[in-house]
Amino acid sequence: MPKLWQMDDYDQCLESPGPDEPSGVFCSLSVVLKPNNRSELWKLIEYKFNDGILENIPTYREAYHDVLEICVNKELNDTYGLVAHTEILSCDKSTDEVVIDALDMSFLIVLCALVCFVTLSSWYDSSINYKRTSDHYRQPLDSKRKMVWVSFSIQRNWYRLTSRSRDELNQKLRFFQAFRFLTMSLVIFGHAALLLAVTPTTHSEKLERMMHNVGSMILTNGVQITQTFLGMSGALLAIQFCSFAEKRKGKVSFLYVPFAILYRYVRLTPVYAFVILLHATWLLKLQTGPLWRWGAETEQIFCRRNWWTNLLYINNYVHADEPCVQQGWYLGAEFQIFIIALIVLVTIVKIPRAKVPILGLVLIAAYIIPALFIYYQKLEGTFVVTLEAQRYILWYDKFYLHAYIPTHINFGNYIQGVLTGVIYNELQKRSINLAQSKVFRVVWYLTFAIIPLSMLPSYMFYVNDFPTPSVWMAAYFALSKNLYGIGVGIVILGCIYGVNGVVKRMLNYPFFEPLGRLAYGAYLVHPFVMRYMFVSVRGPVHYSDLLTLSLVFGATVMSCLMALVLCLLIELPTTALQNHIFGSFKEQKSNHVDPETVTNGNINPGFEGKKSEL
Repeated sequence: MPKLWQMDDYDQCLESPGPDEPSGVFCSLSVVLKPNNRSELWKLIEYKFNDGILENIPTYREAYHDVLEICVNKELNDTYGLVAHTEILSCDKSTDEVVIDALDMSFLIVLCALVCFVTLSSWYDSSINYKRTSDHYRQPLDSKRKMVWVSFSIQRNWYRLTSRSRDELNQKLRFFQAFRFLTMSLVIFGHAALLLAVTPTTHSEKLERMMHNVGSMILTNGVQITQTFLGMSGALLAIQFCSFAEKRKGKVSFLYVPFAILYRYVRLTPVYAFVILLHATWLLKLQTGPLWRWGAETEQIFCRRNWWTNLLYINNYVHADEPCVQQGWYLGAEFQIFIIALIVLVTIVKIPRAKVPILGLVLIAAYIIPALFIYYQKLEGTFVVTLEAQRYILWYDKFYLHAYIPTHINFGNYIQGVLTGVIYNELQKRSINLAQSKVFRVVWYLTFAIIPLSMLPSYMFYVNDFPTPSVWMAAYFALSKNLYGIGVGIVILGCIYGVNGVVKRMLNYPFFEPLGRLAYGAYLVHPFVMRYMFVSVRGPVHYSDLLTLSLVFGATVMSCLMALVLCLLIELPTTALQNHIFGSFKEQKSNHVDPETVTNGNINPGFEGKKSEL
C-alpha cells in the first residue's frame, strides 16, 4: 500500500543557494490515485476526496505541476502499479521573505501598550505600598481613582488569581475550578487525537483500526466533553440567579437581561479579541515547515475574513466552514444559550407559579428540536468521526456543521444545568441534604460508569450504513446527547453535598483555584500551542500512546503558561476596570446581580470561574 505521507528534507531543500544556483522550492501537494480496476491494490482502496481549501497559487502550479506529477507517478507506477493526479497546495521558496503589514504592526502596538500599562501600574502600586507588606495588594485602596490606576498591577492581579473566597456559597462551589481545569485538559487530549489524523504519521492504519474498535468509542465520543462546560455554566447561572432573586424577594426586572449580556460580553471579549488578532497576524510568521502554510495560513485567512463573526458570537452559524479560532464555536453557542437561559430564569422568578410548566416546555424543546434537525437533515444518530472529515479539521463535515456546533443542538445540556441549579435552590429551601439519601448516593456512583458505557452503542454507526432519515436515529441522538447532561447534573449535586468526602477534598485542593481560572485562556490558546507541536513537524512521526500523552501534557502546561500571561496582561486587568466602570451603575440598580460574583471575578461558569469556553 502506498504511504499516506512521504516527505523530503524540508530544511535541506530550502538551504540558502549559491550565487549561481536557483532558489530552493519545497511544495506540498495532494496525490489523488486514478481508478485502475486491473490493479488488485486499487480494489483495496476506498476513494474519497474533497476540494482543497487553500487559496490558489497559479504561479507555482504552472511552474512545478508537470514535473512533480511526472516524479510522483514514476515512483507510484514502479512500486505499486498505480497512477495518480497531483495538485499543488502550497510552496515555500528559500528566497521568501517575511512581509509585515499594518495589521501585524497593530498587534505589536497593542502588545507593547499592554506591557507598558502593566509595568506602570505595577510600579505605581508598589510605590504607594508604604508599609512594604503583601497585604497591601490584597486590600482595596482608599479611592476609586487609585483602584483604576492599579488595575494592571501584576502583584495585585496575582493575588486575585490565587485567592480563595471565604463566603459559604463559594466554598460549596469551589470544586468547579477543578472541574474546569480537568475538562479543559480532556478537551486538549481530544484535539490532540484530531490533529494526529491530519499530521504526518508512520502508522496511519492505527487510526483506521480505531474506528472499528468498540472500546475506542469512548475516545471518539470525547466530543461530548464540551457538554460538561455547558452543564456547569447553566448550573452556576441558575444557582447565582436564584440566590439573588431570593434576596430581592422576586423583584427582578427584565432590564437586568441586557445589562447582564453587556457585562458578560465585556468580560469575555478582550482576551478573545487578542487571540483572534494573534491568529490573524503572527501565527503564520512564527514557524515554518512542510505543512505549516496549510495549518497556519488558512487560519490567518479565515481570521482576517471572518473575525467579526467571532466578536458577535455568531461564528457557530455564520461562516462556520471557514472558522477563525475554531474552538470559539463553543463561545458563540454558549453566549447565545446564556441569553435564552437568562430570559427563562427571569420569567420563572416573575411568574413563580409557571416555573414547572416553563422549565418543562423548555426541556422538551431541548430534546425535540435536535431530533427534528437530525431527521430532516438526514444525519446519523451520532457524530461519526471519519478520517476524511478530520483531513480538513471538520471544516466541511456536514454533521459537524449541522449537528455539533449549532446552538439549537447544544441547548439541552445547558438547560439541564439550569435545572440542576434550580433543584439545588429548592433543596436548600427545604433543608434537604442529598448526601444523606442512600438512593442518590447509589445513583451518583453509578453515573461514573453509566456515562462512558452510554457511548459504546455508537459503534453500530461505524460498522453499519443505516438508511436516513430515520426516526429511531433522531431519537437516539437526542437522548444520548442529553443523557450526558443529566449525568453532569447528578455529579454536580453530589459534589456540592459531598457524597464522597475524599473526592470533594481532592477537588477543593488550593492549586486548582488558579488553574481553574486559567482554563478560559488555556482553552483559547491551546490550538495555537498544538499547531507548533504537531503541524510544524518535518516528517512522519510514530505517535505511540506514551508520546501522545507526553504531548498532551506538554500542550496543557504550555497552554496554562500562555493563559497566565494573558490573564495578567488582559483578563484580570479588564475585569478590574469593568468592575470600576460598572460599579456606580450597579449601586444604582437595586435589582442587579453581578453575573460573575459566584465565580470570583472570572469569566464563564463553564470556564474557570467566570461564567463559563471547546
